[in-house]
Amino acid sequence: MRPRHNKKQPGKPRRDDRRPPRDRQRAAGKPSGQPAAAAPKPPSGGHFLWGRHAVLAAIANPERRIAALYVTEEASSELDEAISALSAPRRSEIPSPTISDRRRLDALQPGGDGEKAVHQGMVAAVWPLDAPDLDDLLAAVGESPVRILLLDQLSDPRNVGAIMRSALALGATAMISTHRNAPDESGALARAAAGALEKIPMIRVVNLARAIERLQEDGIEVAGRAADGETSVETLAQVPRLAIALGAEGDGLRHLTRRHCDRLVRIDISKDSESLNVSIAAAIALYAAQQN
Repeated sequence: MRPRHNKKQPGKPRRDDRRPPRDRQRAAGKPSGQPAAAAPKPPSGGHFLWGRHAVLAAIANPERRIAALYVTEEASSELDEAISALSAPRRSEIPSPTISDRRRLDALQPGGDGEKAVHQGMVAAVWPLDAPDLDDLLAAVGESPVRILLLDQLSDPRNVGAIMRSALALGATAMISTHRNAPDESGALARAAAGALEKIPMIRVVNLARAIERLQEDGIEVAGRAADGETSVETLAQVPRLAIALGAEGDGLRHLTRRHCDRLVRIDISKDSESLNVSIAAAIALYAAQQN
């Protein structure tokens, strides 16, 4: 283990004893306080997370493997404090943050299409989380009340991230999506989720209809959200064990998914509007389902 060199810098307050166990990395040949030379790179098979909510939630999640952390000088104190607050075992798993010039992080284009990451001075290079198993989740919740969201071919990572954020805020138990026609874990999804990616289980299944059947076998009623639903979402509050299926904007639920639902519910909107964004619809349905 390398010895630590804690040199006191003039004009800066002394750090407390809870600082991370390793000094922040600097670029080779650069004096302390200068930006790192290397541009951020994701690990093989991994991706970037960016933004303070996504990065801080990732370092606090013991299930998240982090390859590297990049931070601007301005944001470094907040990141240091967050790492210091972790348990000793978790701190030992966190790589030393590398000070990076803001312009290098500004130039990060994770989508390859000119889209820039709004990083707020923090970027993490990570490996994806392991997806939990549906049977394991059902065994863990037992006969307790549940609120599960089923995503039927929702492909926009920002929509899925926004749904995840609402799901966490409104007490959802988990989310279920398919392996195909669904976004992989990504920085854009994590940014929209604002930390919820690290906290709410996202289960991946091969066949959504079979997953619905498995939920129903466990006594969970499945309601599909549809514009032509026979009842309002307000009736969902009467169901203690519930899963809500949501379809893609425009297409809605696929025919096979609709057939497997126990019932279809609608969200009543103004006749002057044609539809709701699916992330908004998810939040409304979850809110209605938690009312007593």
